[in-house]
Amino acid sequence: MKNLENIKEFECSLMKHLNDGAIDKISLKTVSAEIVNLKKNGLGIDQVFVKGKIRPDRVLINGTVDPDFFRRLNNLKNIRRLEIFPYGIINPEGFRFKITMRL
Repeated sequence: MKNLENIKEFECSLMKHLNDGAIDKISLKTVSAEIVNLKKNGLGIDQVFVKGKIRPDRVLINGTVDPDFFRRLNNLKNIRRLEIFPYGIINPEGFRFKITMRL
């Protein structure tokens, strides 16, 4: 039950973070649902950024990857680009990611 509460808190915080008025409500709900889905599927999300000069057109997400995530990857729809790289010399079995999503 605690994990579900954490997901709901995460989603609430994410919606506040992404809602700057320039993103329409449908895109906001779609993208936030996809990001929450990423978290549920094993990504430890550290940062979320909205990018676009005149109008926001993409969301960048940074964090760490749970190895089981790759089994669930086919359920994600709005991902434009996914980059995964080693976390570092100290923790070579860990990975970080950078995801770009369509708005």
